[in-house]
Amino acid sequence: MEELIKYFQNIYVAVYVGLLIASQFVVLAIFTLVKTQRKAARSKAGLSEHKMLSHSNELAQHRQFTKVQAWVFICQFFCLPILLCVIAYLMSEESKDIIDSLTISFLLMFFWLTFVGTDALKSLLSGFAFKVLTGFNKTIQVGDVMQIADCKGELISLDSFHAQLKQSNGYIVTFPTADMWHLRFASATSGSANAPCEIPFYLASSIFADKLQIFERRLWNELQNSRYVDLSEPIKINFKQNEGNIQISAIVHVALARNEPLFRSELCRAMLLICAKENIELANNES
Repeated sequence: MEELIKYFQNIYVAVYVGLLIASQFVVLAIFTLVKTQRKAARSKAGLSEHKMLSHSNELAQHRQFTKVQAWVFICQFFCLPILLCVIAYLMSEESKDIIDSLTISFLLMFFWLTFVGTDALKSLLSGFAFKVLTGFNKTIQVGDVMQIADCKGELISLDSFHAQLKQSNGYIVTFPTADMWHLRFASATSGSANAPCEIPFYLASSIFADKLQIFERRLWNELQNSRYVDLSEPIKINFKQNEGNIQISAIVHVALARNEPLFRSELCRAMLLICAKENIELANNES
């Protein structure tokens, strides 16, 4: 045991470990100084620290600090042993023992990081595998309209760690990419720009035939004249008689999948105005 301790008692191992630790404190000190200066500037300008802009800046600074801290550590972790081995080889007569001790120190730290970072490594590898598989199969890609679990929106990001959906209300939902192997998801576009869209309307069962024809004709005109509809794809209007209503479903392809919420809103507004003008009675969607 004493021989093993003496084996690592050299200045190069101490410099390697010391720089790894010291660099993290240096990065932390720099970001703390920058943060303090920004707070002082906001206070001098008479701005409150509780403003939303300040909160947004805090999050951006935290992300930036995390990235810089990680990259500094990774670069030093892999590059310092090589640099120190070269210096020891050129300047020390006991370079072989020093290089061996640096190599063992590096391997010990590497296996320790692998052990404590098991979850992170699993997430990275599993997420990377899913990303590669979808890249070859072209199952999904950024820009697709998707439903993951109970969330539906546009896929705006897909990396090895996270997948992000932007919902129609502007919310961004983040899923671990590794969990995509187990989550239920559906893609409306599958890599294409357009996306199928179905919008149901419910009319009262007691509606007269002329009112039904007016509704169908005006719905058809709205679909054909909509700036969001891809006219190269067929337009369908399906009818279904339910127990308490008549269901009329408009089935089209939206030219750009991201415009589906706008198309739904525009069409529903137009048809509601038509129903109000033509005295067409609507019903709820209970069958």
